[in-house]
Parts: sequence; structure tokens; C-alpha cells
Amino acid sequence: MKPVHIKRQRQKEIRGLLHRRREIWVEKDELGYINLKNPIRHGWFKEIVITRRVTRYKNEASILELYDVIEKSFWGRTKEEAERKWLFQTSKYMINKEIPTISKRQFNRLSEGAKRLCVPFQYYTERKKLRVRFYVNIPRGTYRIKFTRAYITHSKRIDPLLESEYALIEQQLLKRGYYEAEKSVNPWKYWWYWPNYRENKKEVKEKLSALKKFPLREIINEELSWERN
Repeated sequence: MKPVHIKRQRQKEIRGLLHRRREIWVEKDELGYINLKNPIRHGWFKEIVITRRVTRYKNEASILELYDVIEKSFWGRTKEEAERKWLFQTSKYMINKEIPTISKRQFNRLSEGAKRLCVPFQYYTERKKLRVRFYVNIPRGTYRIKFTRAYITHSKRIDPLLESEYALIEQQLLKRGYYEAEKSVNPWKYWWYWPNYRENKKEVKEKLSALKKFPLREIINEELSWERN
């Protein structure tokens, strides 16, 4: 009888480790939280809240529907950090407004009354693709933007045995031989790497072959055109 190949044996062991890691993650999540008797101060929220004046408008239902869709608050350790996150989100898509914008998918799920309160605008992504987002045109008197104190009211339950077992599994997967074998067992973990691997490898080879045409002094002293770009 042929001996078991070491790669297959490692792959079988890795599948068992991944399955146990998933079980530990579920068990840790089911532990729940503990209510703190005395809440702990932890930073600030900059948020948008609906005022009582919204009841004066006939389209109150549409305004409240939009309010449920938008991103309402941003947390920061200080007021300055919360303000910086808020400004980054509101001016992210080349439009500087008070209320964060919504995506086209969120817009399509709205009712006809709520869609009338949205204004579309176009912008280019980092890959130079044209996209559409929508500015939320809620009446100014129906909302207020303010800072509120943030508190920690719950604490996560921790099981030391589960934490130590989880850390041992992570350490085992990083060992020599196991790290390489995990790529074949769990390829989705490296989804960000594999699609462009061949293109990047080909590009590097082309650049290295181009360097061979130049003397070493020119490479050191002068900046090449592909290196500038």
C-alpha cells in the first residue's frame, strides 16, 4: 500500500483546523454580552437627527424613509475626529453637502415619494468608471446635526479556553508548509491576490528585461520612464 502523500495529509489537517476555527468563532459569538452597571465614556458621535417639525410636512413618510436609508452617525475618539470622518463622507463624491449621499441600489429600493427627494449626480471612480449617486434633498427644518457623547454599555463575554484554542489554530496555519497548503484548500482567502497575479508577473518580467538594455550606472543615476509613472 502506497504511503499517504504529505501534501494530502496536510490539506486534510488544514480542513479540520478551518472547520474547528469556524466552530470556535460561532461559539464565541453565542457567548453574548454583559450589561455594565456604570457606562464608560468612549468618544463622540456626530449624527443627524429628525426634529418634530417633520410632522408639518405632507411627505413625512418619505422623509422618514430616506432617514432610515442614509448613514446617520460617525464615531470618533474626539470631536475633531468625528468631524473629520463626517466631512470625508459628505464630500467623498465631489459634492460637498451636509447629508451623506446614497447609492443607486439604495435609491432603487425607495418608494416613488422618497425618490422625488433625491437628486442624481455623476462621478468617476479611481478606475475612471462613471458612476451615479444621489443627494438626499431633505427639507432643512426637519433635521439637525449635532454632537452626542458615546458610551460603552455592554462588555463582550470571553472564554479563555476558546481564545487560546483559536490562537493555537492561527499559529498552526502560519507554520511552514501549512501556509502554502492553505491556499489550495481555502483559495477565497486570497481573492484579492490571484486575479491580477499573472498580469503583475508579466509586467515585472517586462520591466526587468527593459533594465538589461541599460548600463548599471544609468539605472542608478537616472530615473527611468516606467519608474516615474
